[in-house]
Amino acid sequence: MRYRFLCAAITAGTMLSAVHADAQVSAQWKLCTGNPDVNWDQQIATCTALIQDGKETTKDVAGAYNNRGNAYTALHDYDRAIADFNKAIELDAKNFGAFNNRGTAFRAKNDNERALADYSAAIKLAPTFAVAYKNRGVVYFAKGDNDRAIADYSEALRLDPRYAVAYNNRAWSYHIKGDDVKGLADADKAVALAPKDANAIETRAEIYEKLGQRDKAVTDYRASLALDPTMQEAKDGLKRLGVSP
Repeated sequence: MRYRFLCAAITAGTMLSAVHADAQVSAQWKLCTGNPDVNWDQQIATCTALIQDGKETTKDVAGAYNNRGNAYTALHDYDRAIADFNKAIELDAKNFGAFNNRGTAFRAKNDNERALADYSAAIKLAPTFAVAYKNRGVVYFAKGDNDRAIADYSEALRLDPRYAVAYNNRAWSYHIKGDDVKGLADADKAVALAPKDANAIETRAEIYEKLGQRDKAVTDYRASLALDPTMQEAKDGLKRLGVSP
C-alpha cells in the first residue's frame, strides 16, 4: 500500500487554497488558485505579482502566499513553501489552511513533530476540518501511534462520511494492528467511494491476502495494476501468490 499522504503531488482536499475575498475575481486571481487547475510555474509568477502589487488586502496577500506555497510544495521546493506559509500565517494568524499546508510541507521533509503541531493548530482553528484530522492521523501512524491514527481517521470520517482516503488509511491501520475484519470493511468502503483509486484497491488486496482469500486478492492486485502499472506493492503481492500480472 502506498500510504495516502500526498507529498509528491497536490490533490483536492489535501492542500487548502485561499480564495480572493471579492465576488469579482480578477484574471490574476484565476491564475493563483493554489490548486492543480493551473500550471504551477504560472501560479508562482502570478501569485508573486499579486503579493507585490500593493493593491490587495492583507488577508488576500496572505492568501496569495498560501497559494504560492501550495505551488512550491507541488514542485517539491519545500523550504520555499514553508517560507510562504510562514508569511501567510504572519499576515493572517487564523488561516487554518496555511497551518495545514505547512504541515504537509514539514511532513514531506520528514519533520513529523512540526507537521503534528501544525495539523493540531489547524484543527484548533477549524475543528470541523476533516482533512487536517486525516493528515494528523498519517503523522501519528508514521510515529508508530496507530491508535491515535485510527482515532483521527475516525473523526475525519465522522465529519466527512464520504472521505475515501480516510477509509483507506484507517483500513491499513487496522490491517497493521491485525484487525483485518475491520480493515476489510473500511477497504470496501474506500473502493466503493473511489473505484478507480489504485491505492484503495491494493490495500484491499493485501487484506484479502492476509485473510486467505487468494482469488479476491489476485483480482484486486491485477485491478490496481490496471489503474497504475507502476504499483510495486501489487506486483509484489502477485509474486507472493505465484501468479503473473
